Amino acid sequence: MSKIRNLAFGLTVAAAVVAATGADAQTKLRFGHDQPIGSAYDEGLKSLQRLVTEKTGGKVQVDIFPAAQLGSEVAMIEGVRLGSLDGVVSHVANAATVVPELTLFSVSYLFKDADHFEKVLTDPKFAARVSQLVEDRKLGIKLIGFFSGGVRNIYTRKGEAKTPDELKGTKIRVMNNPIEAKIWSTIGAIPTPMNFGEVYQSLQTGVLDAAENGLSIIETNRHYEAAKTIIMTEHQRALVLVTMNERRFNSFPADVQKQFLDAAREASAAQRKRDIELNAEAIERMKAKGTAFVVPERAKFATLIIPIQDEVAANQKVTDLLALVRSHAK
Repeated sequence: MSKIRNLAFGLTVAAAVVAATGADAQTKLRFGHDQPIGSAYDEGLKSLQRLVTEKTGGKVQVDIFPAAQLGSEVAMIEGVRLGSLDGVVSHVANAATVVPELTLFSVSYLFKDADHFEKVLTDPKFAARVSQLVEDRKLGIKLIGFFSGGVRNIYTRKGEAKTPDELKGTKIRVMNNPIEAKIWSTIGAIPTPMNFGEVYQSLQTGVLDAAENGLSIIETNRHYEAAKTIIMTEHQRALVLVTMNERRFNSFPADVQKQFLDAAREASAAQRKRDIELNAEAIERMKAKGTAFVVPERAKFATLIIPIQDEVAANQKVTDLLALVRSHAK
């Protein structure tokens, strides 16, 4: 009986070792973003989560941490660099804090419409060039996909405006960087840097005349209550990078790396499509609440900004990248 008990004990230990080995073989990755649950960012990462599980047969799983649970985008980018976080979804303006060449994508009217945006983002040459910019910085970060952060438009308390001339003298809230200030000064408005959390009250009190942002953000934060006219300038299609820790990615076998990149590509395409749908839904809901939508003469705005595109591209030594983006507008 003693031998039998010992054999049973040995089999139990062996089973536990096998189970532990199986658990270790399953890799869990932590990805973060700063948008609410149900947002386009969130839905994009949920697509990635599902596709990675499917394509790797469960060998790799993605855990999602939404709504800035792991900090701001800039903090999460640093976490990916250090390896304390596996992946992050970040607006290109925040990614530019570590890859300055990406400042180009903060300039308005790089993309003339949704089709142009999609052609650029699905061009392997574009992905390779942006990946090279990231890799050349030796940050320990790998680019795996492109999400969309919506289309930025002007919203104002002053009513309809269809040309730059009609916006002259408008006090507009801008993000705190010199390119934004230059763009809106060129248009003729008065750029007013301000923390996002102060915008609603400033519009209500008249400290600001206008602001600019994506439609879903305008809706979520109820800014349409204080600025009841949205001018569909579509001046910026927000490029969003999906990146992960390079060492973590390189730890995967070659077949798993391919499966992961295939999943990221499919999830990115699905996210961009869903982002368009979410913005269209936001328009209908805001219309139902009395928001007025105005379609301006966009070409008059774009003409003023093109020289700034050339200037920034030259300063950042990415004139080839600007040429590639423009080549898809034909």
